[in-house]
This record gives sequence, C-alpha cells and structure tokens, in this order.
Amino acid sequence: MGKVAFLFPGQGAQKVGMCAEVLESRPEIFDRYLNAADEASGLPVRKLSLEGPIEELTATEVAQPALFATSLAVLELAREAGIEPAFVAGHSLGEYTAAVASGALTAEVGMELVCLRGRLMAEIQSERPGAMAAIMGLPSDQVEQLCEAASELGVVAPANFNTPTQIIVSGEDAAVLKVIELAGEAGADKAVPLQVGAAFHSELMEPVQQGLGETMEGLEWSDPEVPLVGNATGEVQRTAGDVREALRAQIASPVLWASCTETLVQNGCDTFLELGSGRVLSGLVRQIDPDVNTFAADGPTKLGKFAER
Repeated sequence: MGKVAFLFPGQGAQKVGMCAEVLESRPEIFDRYLNAADEASGLPVRKLSLEGPIEELTATEVAQPALFATSLAVLELAREAGIEPAFVAGHSLGEYTAAVASGALTAEVGMELVCLRGRLMAEIQSERPGAMAAIMGLPSDQVEQLCEAASELGVVAPANFNTPTQIIVSGEDAAVLKVIELAGEAGADKAVPLQVGAAFHSELMEPVQQGLGETMEGLEWSDPEVPLVGNATGEVQRTAGDVREALRAQIASPVLWASCTETLVQNGCDTFLELGSGRVLSGLVRQIDPDVNTFAADGPTKLGKFAER
C-alpha cells in the first residue's frame, strides 16, 4: 500500500459554517483553535467563521487565521483517529498549516505567524493594489509568454501553477487585464479575474516577504518529523532551515502546486487527504494525476469513512 499525504487548503477555501461538525462533536477542540485565532488576531474570527457574513470572513486578515485554525482542528481529529501522514503539503497559506503538521512549528507560533501574514497582506492591498486572474486551457509556457507580452503595462507573472493547464497570474491591474484579453485571443478555455485586491505570490509582495522573514528569524523552529513539500520549489523540505526558507520564499514566489503533487507521487504517495474547508486541492490533484486516491475531510464523519476504507 502506498503512503498518505495530508494537504491543507489556502485562502479562497473559506465558507461560512466551515468545519461546523467539529464544533458539534468536539467543541473543546474547535474552541481551542478558533479562540486562539481570535486572541492572536484581535478579530472575531470564530464568530465570522460560523456566522459570516462571507464578505467579512473573506477579508485577508480574517480568512487566513480562520482557515489555519479550522484545518488544525480537523488535523487533531485525524490524528486521534490514528491517521498519520508520510508527507505534508499545503497551498499558499496552507503551507503554514503543513509546517505545524510537520512538527517544524508549534500551533501557537504558527498562529502568530499566520495572523501577521494576514495583516501584512491586508496592508499591502491598500499600498500596492493588484489583481489576479485564472487562465485555464493553455500550457504554462504559453501563459508565461502572454505575461511577457503584457508586462509593458506593468508587473505580471504566473503566481500559481495549479495544474499543467490551470495557471493563476498576478500583478498590476492593467497588465493582468491584458493577459486575460490575450488569453482569450489565444483560445483559453477560461480567462477570468479573481475576487482579490492584491497581487499575491508576485514581486509586489516583497515588502510582506521582508517583514515576515525578519519575524521568522526570531522564532523557534524544529526539524520536521514529517517531511514537507514546499510551494516555492516543489521539493521536499527536511530541516528547520528548509521549512523556514520555504515559508518565506513562497510569499513573493509562484506556488508550484503541480510540481508539489508530482514530488509527493514520486515519493510513494498514492492517497491524498485534504483537511479543512472545501475540496479544491483534491480536485487539482486528480487533474494532475488521475491514478491517485483523493479524499477531503472537514469533520469526524468523513474522517471516519477515510479510516474505514
């Protein structure tokens, strides 16, 4: 039998009422993580996670600690059920959750870091506003060429290589709009703007990267007990320094999700368990490699079914 990889979702997976089954069945676990998010962020993360409105939950400084906390709550239940990973990975914000799951960071330190990440990213949205767009149905090298062609209008580059033909681009508004136009002319299946106010995973995030990097230097890191596959390189991170650099680098670097998935498969993973809100990563993994098994769990019922398989 192959190995199990735990996956953790990133920003965009949030929804009102997410992981509410954890609250119903194990309120002490749900409250511990969501109350910690409230305390670390100074925001009503628990209330917004359960009650919304979605517009307030989607705010960067709220969504990031909310997703981090709910994924950690489901992770604790998975481990209680005896489910352990051979590898961990997460998409963007989810890589910070993966770092805690790996043992490289404590949940407390991770929460402080995620709350700072959310605050800095929210601030940069007003200082250096930007845009992102999803381009589907074109190969990555062609999308890179379209970005080069549009770069005379401003900064724009691929930000997420989600699958071989699903690329997210990120940059300044005019340049991103130009890429959407060019992609449509090039025959893309879909080229649409995303509902974000900043150019995540682009060079416009360098001030955030610098601020987080300085904070990371003063934190306590451990060598991961479970190897983590990093977004910025798509490679396995096995030391405390590797994980710290991976989390710093990804702020202003593309998320190489297709490469992450391929690395996990090459290391013997044939079963992928997504922990937290939604099933976006499960869908991406199936597109990248249809031969693997994917599951998504947001509470004890689905975890139980996974454990019984």
